[in-house]
Amino acid sequence: MAEKTFYDEIVECLRLTRRNTPAVSVSDEVLKEFMTDVPVRPEPVPEPAPVPAESVMDAAPMPSVPAVPAVSSSDVAAMGWDDLAAAVAGCRACRLCETRRNTVFEDGSRQARLLFFGEGPGADEDAQGVPFVGRAGELLTKMISAMQFSRQEVYICNTVKCRPPGNRNPEPDETEACRAFAERQIELVNPEVIVVLGAVPLRFLFPNVFGGIRMLRGKWMEYKGIKVMPTYHPAYLLRNASAKADAWHDLQQVMAVFGKTPRRRGQ
Repeated sequence: MAEKTFYDEIVECLRLTRRNTPAVSVSDEVLKEFMTDVPVRPEPVPEPAPVPAESVMDAAPMPSVPAVPAVSSSDVAAMGWDDLAAAVAGCRACRLCETRRNTVFEDGSRQARLLFFGEGPGADEDAQGVPFVGRAGELLTKMISAMQFSRQEVYICNTVKCRPPGNRNPEPDETEACRAFAERQIELVNPEVIVVLGAVPLRFLFPNVFGGIRMLRGKWMEYKGIKVMPTYHPAYLLRNASAKADAWHDLQQVMAVFGKTPRRRGQ
């Protein structure tokens, strides 16, 4: 018998859920459209222990960070793309700059009608300097494709531009240090819709709104005149496969704004 794929396991899990909870109903067509397999990689290797002080001289040096003068929020608010990217690359406004290898600024089109707003870089993103390129990024690419867009057509960025150590959530002061950069990115793109991926970017855009991502996902919101759809972060979906059905429902609402409808298999 062939070994079960990741997709097979998800379908079996959701079928059991539907059997035990009749209110949950997801068609097989939706499952096939959205829940294709994400290659399973070996478990990540734990981060190495701190290097003893006497060994520091033998360690490989971290990339040098350009010396760029600190900029104010008002300065950032007036920047074009080139100046903004340079300011992010040289930013040392919070502790995250001390452990980064690369700043992670953007991916996709600066003229995009659809913007995906995430949390922060992980290890793969820190190594490559591009958002959402790890396993969660592979799933995001599949989500975008299921919505009948390509990564080149949309814009992708995060609340913070440097990796939090150990892939922890960014602290409030760290997101605040990056706030002007992220807000200027959104302003320059000026998309029709923002898809918020997870609780951290949701709180970033709506600090005074009560409720977390589970309560607010799937409900339209508005940020400075832009329609916003909160949904689950791809990393959460990798850990909780049954939540993909809810995320797909959220994404279909976004598709409707752009006049797109889910394709059936074979179309």
